[in-house]
Amino acid sequence: MAPNSTILSSLKLAMILVLAAWICMWILRPTQLWKKSWHVAEDRANATILGDYGLNVVVFCFPVLAVATLGYTYLHLCVSKGRLRQRISLMTNFSSPLIISRPVGILSGLELLFAAVFVLFLVWTYYSNVSGDFKKMPPYKPLQLNRWQLKMMRMGVRIGSLSEACLALLLLPILRGMAVFRIVGIQFEASVRYHMWIGNAMILLSVLHGITIMSVWAVKRSFLEEITKWQRTGRVYIAGAIALVTGVIIWLTSLPPVRRKQFKLFYLAHHLYMVFILFFLLHAGAGHFYLVIAGVLLFALDKILRVMQSRRETCLISACVLPCKAVELTLPKHPSMKYTPTSSIFIKIPAISKFQWHPFSIISSSNMDDDRFSVLVKCQGQWTNALFDMVNSMADAGSGNMNSLCVAVEGPYGPATFPHQRYDSLVLVAGGSGITPFLSILQDAASRNGNISKYPTKIQLIYVVKRLQDLSMLTPISPLLINQSGELGHLKLKIFVTQEEGTTTIVREMFNDLPQVKTIVMDRNSSVNIMARPEGLLWKATITMLSFLTFLASLVCLSHIFIHQGKKSSESKYPSWVNDLLVLCSFVIATSSCSVATVLLRWRKSANNVQLLSRKYTESAEMHYSRQLKGALEEHEINFGRRPNLIDILSELSAEIEESKVGVFVCGPYSMRESVATFCRAYLQKSNGGDSKQKCHFNYHSVNFSL
Repeated sequence: MAPNSTILSSLKLAMILVLAAWICMWILRPTQLWKKSWHVAEDRANATILGDYGLNVVVFCFPVLAVATLGYTYLHLCVSKGRLRQRISLMTNFSSPLIISRPVGILSGLELLFAAVFVLFLVWTYYSNVSGDFKKMPPYKPLQLNRWQLKMMRMGVRIGSLSEACLALLLLPILRGMAVFRIVGIQFEASVRYHMWIGNAMILLSVLHGITIMSVWAVKRSFLEEITKWQRTGRVYIAGAIALVTGVIIWLTSLPPVRRKQFKLFYLAHHLYMVFILFFLLHAGAGHFYLVIAGVLLFALDKILRVMQSRRETCLISACVLPCKAVELTLPKHPSMKYTPTSSIFIKIPAISKFQWHPFSIISSSNMDDDRFSVLVKCQGQWTNALFDMVNSMADAGSGNMNSLCVAVEGPYGPATFPHQRYDSLVLVAGGSGITPFLSILQDAASRNGNISKYPTKIQLIYVVKRLQDLSMLTPISPLLINQSGELGHLKLKIFVTQEEGTTTIVREMFNDLPQVKTIVMDRNSSVNIMARPEGLLWKATITMLSFLTFLASLVCLSHIFIHQGKKSSESKYPSWVNDLLVLCSFVIATSSCSVATVLLRWRKSANNVQLLSRKYTESAEMHYSRQLKGALEEHEINFGRRPNLIDILSELSAEIEESKVGVFVCGPYSMRESVATFCRAYLQKSNGGDSKQKCHFNYHSVNFSL
């Protein structure tokens, strides 16, 4: 039975209240009122079995994990109820482009608002802490500091507390399977840039923190003495130095020039996050680690689920080599595994590399293909070129068996719902490889089977390529382009070939001369391990709360065993690293228990992991599309030797479309996204200004593709 709307509203209200309480806690934390009340609360907690460590976990860790648990449950109920078409709310104006500038990119009003609020929060936290420190500043005898040096030391320490706030949020945007941003409709690919912004801020603050404190040591001529200390209690300076150096290395190798040219170096260096988090714990201590443990715990659970899913490898069902030096890969899946348009998967092919994972956009629709899904790989790097050469050599050798090409898969990852179903009409603007996420949208729209009661009813696809051969990227949807009257409804295709001249006749001749698409298909009577399904939303909610309860129980038990918390004075008998070790052990116990529970769940579901490929499918995989694509493209507009003026095209389109809600989706280079965003912003401003000629409502969406 479909869940009652009251349950959904209650879950949403609970998430808002818990999140608001967590935010208020962070805002009040630097105030003197909070500090006095917190000391009283810790003293009272020490008189109970919970202890002050348990109080820290409940106050700082529980709200984030509770919001995640409620969010996963909310998404599960929404999906099971089939609430895919959502009403466009008043927040549309806030999510439309507001700032369009190359240094910062395309920012919506909502993103700018949250960024401004976060900066104000950092300023408020720093001001409150520093002003409170300056009002009660005793002489610092152990270091024999004068007043000026003591002020600098306190300022440096408080800058470090700002980096803690950044670290508390740093890992949340890059969660894949456990993605909490899906609750508000933000995809993993889009949320990665929030991770980059927060990471830049954290490294900047950490460097300032280190430079400020080390400069005081340098003035006192005690730099080497201080930085090499491993204090018995309090902050461990050498651990902080190691964490800082590790963070800077991760940041340097993630800069765009390094990431694009040396992806393997970027990938390996990012795994130093484990070193960074460990030495942050040793430097700051358990009391400060409780502030960030929620994000670390969610990230660990996400990593565990991904590793478990990718352990079992599958084999390709078929592979097609396209003339534009691209490969279409088709893999088996369980019929119950569903995904939304623009979803992506991560693929590892051990024959090429045993460690590298690469994301690719899914180009098929789970509504049309129950037992398989496809991705389109455009050769643009060392790994993709190796894949192309491998498949092409197998095709040239006449090998019809794909059993030797094993693949490990993570995902699919994508939005719980996709906004293209909200609109009456769609405008899809793609450049080059950016067509891949739109192929899944077109496949999903075609699954309506002519049912005009479902949106969208009109689709305009603007596709920009450099060379004529690049049009073969449309090969996977060529049957839809031909038979659009029965499946896609009203589809218009505008193609721009920017670096070649020609006519429609040349297009026809080119596709007549094209060789047939090279296709390799698995043996018809072969059986194959289907791709392991990702864990469901309800299970993610379960292990999230299980991890919290296990972590809290383990920490309480271990602390009572190894530390006599009842006597406050006894804490000085134990070095700080004992508390750190207890936190680390509790973390390992919590994640291990969730791992065991997930393994048992997967073992129960592993009965139907092998399926026999149907003869119907293997025969359909042998189809050759070159002639079909030729006939399909003749019915659409093709322009040669020029770039499209997207603002003019969209302006003309606005005059043609009747009063309706239009979703404008763009996937391509920044210049393309900039032009489309500029038009949508100007159009929205005219609409808000009361222009009666603005009959349509254009809503901008930037789609990130993985290829």
